[in-house]
Amino acid sequence: MKRILLLLAVSCLLLTGCASAESQATPEPDSLIFAPAGGETTAEPETTQEPTPTPAPVSGDVQLDFSNLTPDDPSATPIPVDPIDKPTPTPMPTPNYAYKTYTSDSLNISFSIPYTWLLNPNTNQTTTLQFVEPKSEMMEPDGYQTRLTIEKVNTGLTQTADDARERLETTLTQLESTFTSFTPYTIASRSIGDAKGYYCYYKAEYNDGTKTYQMRGRIIVVAHEKALYQVRITAPQNWYSYYEHVFRNVCNTLKFN
Repeated sequence: MKRILLLLAVSCLLLTGCASAESQATPEPDSLIFAPAGGETTAEPETTQEPTPTPAPVSGDVQLDFSNLTPDDPSATPIPVDPIDKPTPTPMPTPNYAYKTYTSDSLNISFSIPYTWLLNPNTNQTTTLQFVEPKSEMMEPDGYQTRLTIEKVNTGLTQTADDARERLETTLTQLESTFTSFTPYTIASRSIGDAKGYYCYYKAEYNDGTKTYQMRGRIIVVAHEKALYQVRITAPQNWYSYYEHVFRNVCNTLKFN
């Protein structure tokens, strides 16, 4: 009887151990191995986890990648932006001449001329007056010596603006043969008081055998009664606008006697 009870106890212990081992060997569902028809075993692929994106800043600041910016070239020459940083040209000084009134009985005129300018004695002063700037006052010491010329041509007949234009064109042709090179510009109408006529700007070069002088000038011819009057100035090219003050003053003050 004891032997039978002992056998039953041993049997119970064996059954309990097998159940425990079977329970521990049962695999978890996410690591099951499947056997396809070909007999090869394939593991279920692992799921790749996507990286969590970094949230964009919410402060409103713009994010810049400075590594892609090209640095300034310190050797580059700055380009002026017109008109903000464009260099300002040096202004030309305003003439401060002391004028005197000159009267010519032979030409029947009077006008104002700079007090220090010299009358050229080598002209026929019954028809032509020429005033020359002193060398000590020249704005361009090595340049052309500025001179202003006034000429009267008696015709015997009443003159018109058309006659004045014809005389102007003739004078321009004469000047062309005087200078090394000569270029007249457009002819336009102009008056001195009641005397009507025409004027023209020009540029010229003159070589005296040692150097070439660059010049600009202006000439006006007007008709007054039975005569034609010419006023002409020639000055260094770079200072022409400075000396044109003298030309304008002569024309504005010229009176027929």
